[in-house]
Amino acid sequence: MSNAPDPRRRPPALKTLDHTVAAVPLLQGRVLLHEHARNIPRPRRALDDELSGVVMTGANADARAFQLRTDVGYEGTLLIDSAAYSTYTATAEEPFMAPPDELFATVDDSLNFQKARGATAALTPTGYIPPASSRALKAVMRDANRIERDDTLVSLPIDVTWLNRENIGQLIAVCAKIRHPKAVILFRQFDPLEQGKDVPANLRRLFTEVEHMALLRTDLAALDVLAHGALCAGIGVQSSLRHAIPPDEKAQIGKRGGGPTYPHVLMPQLMCFKGAESLSNLYANVDPATCDCEECDGRGLDRFFLPDGDTRREADNHTIITWSGWVSEMASYRAGTERKTWWRNKCAAAVDRYALENQRIGQGASSKSGFQVPPPLKAWATLPVAP
Repeated sequence: MSNAPDPRRRPPALKTLDHTVAAVPLLQGRVLLHEHARNIPRPRRALDDELSGVVMTGANADARAFQLRTDVGYEGTLLIDSAAYSTYTATAEEPFMAPPDELFATVDDSLNFQKARGATAALTPTGYIPPASSRALKAVMRDANRIERDDTLVSLPIDVTWLNRENIGQLIAVCAKIRHPKAVILFRQFDPLEQGKDVPANLRRLFTEVEHMALLRTDLAALDVLAHGALCAGIGVQSSLRHAIPPDEKAQIGKRGGGPTYPHVLMPQLMCFKGAESLSNLYANVDPATCDCEECDGRGLDRFFLPDGDTRREADNHTIITWSGWVSEMASYRAGTERKTWWRNKCAAAVDRYALENQRIGQGASSKSGFQVPPPLKAWATLPVAP
């Protein structure tokens, strides 16, 4: 925070320092794209200005966000997530991480700094909230309710066990008492929603029972919560930005032995993310699944098995266009039962296609080498539509 932005280079068309501009109407109904701050920002033409936006994530997020505003000229919705939770664990005494280079800095200073860098709304620098750490969760509520501004989202970086049957009631009760909009980030190695059979239903319950809730740094769970009343949500551009891990853990990866990394691709018909290497193997001897989006234009989805930057950008564009189209389609349905029913039917249709695709590529119903239905997708396809 030591390098203050030049006031002559304020981001265009934004009241950057006005903390009375409420966050809720600016974020309502949007699905944002999480970008990693280690990369030089660039325009994402696949994003819908009316229904999307960007979350710049990582240790250098403020500088990259300012660069996105001033150098790239981005004027859309923007959040800055410095990911304090990646190095700091919330305590009952200090739930928010103070900026490391400012001895007497306050949370309000952190929020003001985000706005000065071009953020549409400001995220609290909340530390990671470990399993069953009730005192830390209540401390977030206590300190958040002392914030006297309308442009703030209270970040809730919680271990996914908070969505277990034993803890969900307390989580809902505390969230309901936080008077600002809340932004949940789920922690666990790999997909947090696959960590327990109750997790998808309880996440949906949280968003149904508490107003002005957001789900950030996730995958297609963003669309599930949006269909069930979320303020907004955010999908990571890469797998590492679709969940978070506790500060004391190293990321576990499915790939063994190192080597190049390849994109994860969103399969439109199956509604799942699949690694490019896996797709190349599955379609090695058969015609691949194709996509008719603007980026793919009928080409096969097995073509992303290359580690170069152009291939990754093409894969990212395909994925963003695909889920952006679903967000637009969702927005055409009335909020409530109509939208929830559309989403459940869409998920159910995708589940049914797994058997057909496996049959097409010569994988039997009992085979473990074909496409497997992700447990969250199966839950979204079968959970009842609540009135």
